[in-house]
Amino acid sequence: MYLTKFALVSWLIITNFGHISIGYKTNQVTITPAKLFTQSEADKIMGSATHLTDSVSKKEALQSSYLCGYKADSKDQKTGKIGTVYFLFEAYNDIAGAKKRFSDVYLSNRANGAQAVDHLGDEALYHTDNQNFDLMMVRKGKYVFNIKINTRTSTSSLAELKIVVKKITDHI
Repeated sequence: MYLTKFALVSWLIITNFGHISIGYKTNQVTITPAKLFTQSEADKIMGSATHLTDSVSKKEALQSSYLCGYKADSKDQKTGKIGTVYFLFEAYNDIAGAKKRFSDVYLSNRANGAQAVDHLGDEALYHTDNQNFDLMMVRKGKYVFNIKINTRTSTSSLAELKIVVKKITDHI
């Protein structure tokens, strides 16, 4: 109970109520990470109804982040698994921080099959083990985000994952 109250209070104080504000030269861009990836999109990716299981924001010296997770409401009949999907959005103070984050993840996963994806943001990757998970990660300017189907089921949709990732990329 204490941890839940602490997390909520911390989230409200640190993240300005879920808004991450980033300024570009004279233009002010406000991105609300919680609105970039919705339950409706999680439902489409998972191919079944889901519910929010995690939602946390934090601000550190060099970046702000938002993480949420959705879990399927019921067990997949074919696989016996309960599907999950996670969204992580990070806003860095500068492009160098975002480039380093993307590069670190790509380089550490390239030997395990991570592949560069062309024509998506400034840099993008796709990684899967062809059995349990699908991960797409995109860097665009000072922003890095990823969506991961963490428990793949017979109803999970890579096509929907790609559609949602493209929509978010175009929005930021």
